Amino acid sequence: MTRFRKHTDAHGSQPKPSMFAKLKESIRHSVFGQPDGDRHGSSAPANPFGRALSNPDNVVDELSRHAIKLTPIVKRRVYEGLSGVPEGLRLGWAQLPQTRGRAFSLGMFIGDDRFAQIALADDRGRVFAGTDPTMDVQGAEIRFMFSKDGESRLPDHTRLGTGARAQASMGVRAGDFLRGVIGGERNDESEVDVLQGSIVGRGQDGRMMWLASWIKRNNRYTLEQLRAELDPQMRCDLEYRDAIAIAFFTAYLLPQMSGLLIGFGSGNIFRRLNREAPMGAIRRSVRDTLEARAHGLRSSGLEDYFSDLMREAGALQPVAGLEAVHGAEPLHLYTSSFSGSYFFSWDSSLEFSPALASLVIEGGLNRFAAVSAVLERNARVGQQPIEDNVTRAQAAQLDMALLNDPALIALGSDDRTPLDPLHDDGIAPLHTMMRIARDAAEQTAHDFPDPTGRAMTGTKDAAGSEWVYRQTLSLLLRSMRLPFRFDVDFRTNLHDGNVAIAFTTAGAAMMPKSRYSERRHDWVKLEEHERAAMSAAYNLRVGLMMAGMAFAVDTRVRQVSVTIDSIGLEEAVAEQDSAIAKLMGEALKAFERMRTQEPGAAMGGKSAPKDGDVHGDPSLASPKPGDGSHDAADSHVGEGRIPADGLSAQSSFEHGEGHGEDQDEGHGAPDNALKSAEEQEFEDLMQGADIDEAVFSVPQGNNERDGSGAESFTIADFGSTSSTLDAVNGAAGQDGSDGSDDRNSSLGQNEPDESNRIAGNAGIAGNAGIPRTGKRGDDPLEALRSNPTVRHMVAVTFSRDAFLGYVHNHGLNDPLTTYRMFDAVMSVDPDGALEPVDTDLDLRDAKFSPLASQQEPEFSEAQFGPQTSRVLGCTDATGLSIQRVDLLQRAVTDLHHLASDDSMPSVAKAQHAMRIVEHIGDPELSQLAPQVGAALIDGKDTPDFDFTLAKRLDAERVKARDLLFSGQPDQAIEVQEAAVSRVDALFAQSKGVPRYFNSYAERVVYNRLFATAGERTVLIPDSLFYAHMELADILSQVKGAKASLKHLNAMVSYAPAYPLSHMRLAVQLARDEDWDSARAACLNALRVALDRADAAFAYYRFAYSEWMRDRFDTAAAAYLMAAHIAPGQFSTLPAELDELMERARSQCIPVPHDVVDAATVLTEHDLPVWPHTEVEPIVRQAARVCVDNGMFVPARTLSIADARLNDGQSDGIDMAQAQFLRSLDA
Repeated sequence: MTRFRKHTDAHGSQPKPSMFAKLKESIRHSVFGQPDGDRHGSSAPANPFGRALSNPDNVVDELSRHAIKLTPIVKRRVYEGLSGVPEGLRLGWAQLPQTRGRAFSLGMFIGDDRFAQIALADDRGRVFAGTDPTMDVQGAEIRFMFSKDGESRLPDHTRLGTGARAQASMGVRAGDFLRGVIGGERNDESEVDVLQGSIVGRGQDGRMMWLASWIKRNNRYTLEQLRAELDPQMRCDLEYRDAIAIAFFTAYLLPQMSGLLIGFGSGNIFRRLNREAPMGAIRRSVRDTLEARAHGLRSSGLEDYFSDLMREAGALQPVAGLEAVHGAEPLHLYTSSFSGSYFFSWDSSLEFSPALASLVIEGGLNRFAAVSAVLERNARVGQQPIEDNVTRAQAAQLDMALLNDPALIALGSDDRTPLDPLHDDGIAPLHTMMRIARDAAEQTAHDFPDPTGRAMTGTKDAAGSEWVYRQTLSLLLRSMRLPFRFDVDFRTNLHDGNVAIAFTTAGAAMMPKSRYSERRHDWVKLEEHERAAMSAAYNLRVGLMMAGMAFAVDTRVRQVSVTIDSIGLEEAVAEQDSAIAKLMGEALKAFERMRTQEPGAAMGGKSAPKDGDVHGDPSLASPKPGDGSHDAADSHVGEGRIPADGLSAQSSFEHGEGHGEDQDEGHGAPDNALKSAEEQEFEDLMQGADIDEAVFSVPQGNNERDGSGAESFTIADFGSTSSTLDAVNGAAGQDGSDGSDDRNSSLGQNEPDESNRIAGNAGIAGNAGIPRTGKRGDDPLEALRSNPTVRHMVAVTFSRDAFLGYVHNHGLNDPLTTYRMFDAVMSVDPDGALEPVDTDLDLRDAKFSPLASQQEPEFSEAQFGPQTSRVLGCTDATGLSIQRVDLLQRAVTDLHHLASDDSMPSVAKAQHAMRIVEHIGDPELSQLAPQVGAALIDGKDTPDFDFTLAKRLDAERVKARDLLFSGQPDQAIEVQEAAVSRVDALFAQSKGVPRYFNSYAERVVYNRLFATAGERTVLIPDSLFYAHMELADILSQVKGAKASLKHLNAMVSYAPAYPLSHMRLAVQLARDEDWDSARAACLNALRVALDRADAAFAYYRFAYSEWMRDRFDTAAAAYLMAAHIAPGQFSTLPAELDELMERARSQCIPVPHDVVDAATVLTEHDLPVWPHTEVEPIVRQAARVCVDNGMFVPARTLSIADARLNDGQSDGIDMAQAQFLRSLDA
């Protein structure tokens, strides 16, 4: 048989090169690291092998002429009979005296005593190509090596090839091993400890590739998983030099000569899947197996079964829509770092049918990987079969066993836990999962102790903590290794002991089409009804697994409700309806498209920052109108936008293009400030999406945007569960919005109305994240949830004692009986398939969340104990308020309730009303207080006040904007400054401290770092803060940086916990070359930064200020930190850093050169090292306490800030954290 070749001769036949030609090419590659055709006329090499290869007429004569003669005392070993070695040559090793015992030579023997070295092996398992036995291997490229994987314990010497038992068992079938070794008792006295490792070599692409494996005991080696067929004496009980030499020749050199450098079994398949486009990788892997077998090499039974799986999934035949176009495949393969499962994502143009086909292929890949994981575990613990001896039939049986009991490897297990898929009792694996869940909760509680000190130490579960429970269950659900992808959502109420879980099903289309019959010793086809019944059993078992984990995480859980839904893939296929297919296509795009977590994408509605969660360059944050609920003016989105450093559309026609004259050269706005939102979004999207830091983005074609021009995204709430079916339709107007786009614009800037609090970014799926525009929402799963084929299949509520008692004895066996025992709402047809049902079970039910968990702090009456007050910096929930309009609304409501209370005398009512007014401290409310007192004393109801302060300020801002756009900037400034001064004066006269807060997280930071004891914090209208920002922007352009400082300082005074205030101030101070003050402003921003983009910008500006102060070491450190925290955010940073380094070198000034040194320098100068600042523990503790106290609105913002405060180069919202955040949704 001939191997596949690219070129043919003139007659169309395959050219058959001689073995000498193959040898020439292989040795050239080994010695020079390049193929023969790459030398392009270079002169003949100086070493003898180069000359031998340059003389193709007689390689043996050339090698003989330059080989060295070995003396009788030189140790050597010659291997006879290796397949593929040219006649006249023999391979082996020699211990040449030049190596002084620290290495040995690998090469060819010509005759009995002449040796030609081609490689040198050291005493550390490494092989280097070269002809000189004294070569310096320091820094040389490793061509081949033995790597250590770890220690393990084998039940006996069978795999080592030593001892009578091993010899007697050489011919025993692997199936007998499985029944005897796994099922039988282990004899501890016969167990042997071994080292295991991999054999790897450098491929044609220059990267190391897995080739085979080894095990070692008492310095004797056994080679496993080799492609070449070797006798036991050539494979087992080898000393070190023999092991290295035989492995090098048989697994690396000779395969190279044949053009068949292919790793064994699954290792080769995984290598291709990890490095190549998936469809091509699958097909080339199958071709590798066929080619190896055609050349008399070994292939594993798992490889053969992989071919079966891919053939059954249709991956080996052309699939319309999945083929490469101009070399680019539409599918992209990712691996979850939580579960280890494979996931496809695809381009937006993929149609429904190929998308569905990709899910089937994906399931096949995960089934193959699961069987491989079992075989690898067997190899570690000494069980059978292993991939070296597994048959195709055994692989098929293992696959079916894993489908019949998904709990077997769902959460993995340590190697001490028994695992026998073919003799599974259906009970032990579920118990193992529940034990792992219980241990995980205990570990989480231990690693993250309760900051209030209320939780008991040494607990064996979540200890009643909502935070610990939700974090643990989120991690467990996302760590489940299942063959078919699923979505899951959950809600918990530990106080009442209720948990609800909803997940999507794997339909019959995902199930195997055939199975191996042990009775018939053949594959039998599975009928459609059998596959449907298999799907039903699989999904019911997955539901039991999730329920078992939910019970195990905390003993306070008394009931777990489970709903199983179908997104209707099979129905869409069966209907062959183009409309349904289109709907399903949109659903699948939303369900499966992956992207890197967008900053701010996780928040929405009332928990969202008011600025739309924009970070980094402060010019990107748009000022917003005030807290009036009126429609003040037409919206002019984006007109006259004035960034903080003087770049705006208006400046281009009034003040000329580019930077101001006093702008720092090369240190203007970062490059990304000048990019369009689309360009920035595309760059963010392309930054190495990993599935565990990914969410599913908006379906293609949804071009709606928020007011800042940025696309809206949401955390992956892609379930089709009953809890989310009505979320999209019910979202608009749920917090006071009437569904209209009540957006205003003044001085060329726009913001959402404070009363409506439209955050601009879609929120955690379900309720809060949908822009209230009256248009189709940006929820990426809207197509999925509104799809008419989404159906409920099962709804059940398990009670703790009955469930645990039943699964203790029955496990996952007969799941239908288990569900029926708990009166599940489900319908099963005569063939065992699930049919759609109607159910009232809904995750949105109040019993599945703590009482008032979605209530904003502004409306909450919760009082805090001493420890909670210490963590949150306030004594009641009102102390977490950020929305002035909500506080005023609550005051009006409280006053109405007070007036209707007939149990209190009028004087007492009036006194209580004054306490309400004083507690809020708002000057506008205080001015209306006499009307309240008069009404209560007269026994009348209190008035419905119309708070007009913010409305009047908005009207002045609109007037100023119109003057500005009409070319009257001085008059515009005068009008707005007069209006701002009046409101400033009003709040300055109040008895409280006027403040603005952009988010609940910043409110907590303020409470802990800035608020004084007994302080009464008064919320200003949002429009007042943004009016100062607008004035600072326009003054910086019209009158220079110094003129803007008054308003920038006002912003800092009003919002000391808001990084944007300090960063805008730093920019203008730098323009004014006040480097000391600019430095201080940057440090203030770093002190309160909760996002890496903010921290990076502050470091970047701080670095330049330090440079201008001739502080080279701290300047370099800050530059390095900025580049590390947000790579690529500042296009000018590399050039500035290079110039700084060059100047420091010219003055012999030592500066840091890496991030570690940079952090050391900053610490030595008592400067902040982000994220390890004083806000880090504040935010983490507050997030935990808010969740535990059932305050989910501030908890969402705090939890996202906590996730972002990490040392990695991501926003920290991986799949587990996304799952956790979804659990906090309404």
